[in-house]
Amino acid sequence: MFCPNCAAQNNDDQHYCRTCGLKLDAITREVAEQFPSAEYAALARRKRAFEIVGMFSLSISALIGLMLLLGKVFYYKLILFGPDVLFYSAFGALMLFGLLSVFFFNYPKLFMKFDKLNPRLPVSAENAPVLLDTNKLIDDRPFEPASVTEHTTELLPSPRKK
Repeated sequence: MFCPNCAAQNNDDQHYCRTCGLKLDAITREVAEQFPSAEYAALARRKRAFEIVGMFSLSISALIGLMLLLGKVFYYKLILFGPDVLFYSAFGALMLFGLLSVFFFNYPKLFMKFDKLNPRLPVSAENAPVLLDTNKLIDDRPFEPASVTEHTTELLPSPRKK
């Protein structure tokens, strides 16, 4: 437990803070009252588990329905066009999507120039990133605080009595 007064770490069985001496018994009771009961926490975990299992079963049923629909489509294509046309069209689709995936994976590397657009990387004249020497500290100028009383009494109007 951390002390709310000084943020020192204390054991849960301690009655007073080791650093500042704050009485921790009342704080422990107040914090313990804010936690949900064990029954409520168990019900919340059980509800979450049922939601996860429900989403899993819904996704499996959607996948089975999609496979049944695709199976019917392929069955009727097989009846209409024959097995050879179906095989060669599937093989052609496999080759087309394989080539498209190779193109889409390599397009950013070949045609997009991210080095020119990254404002964090300094670029030299040859458009190659310059590596910065990061093992040195930044040179800080000495801090000189401004004077609060400087120039405060020079131009004050003085009341003149006539």
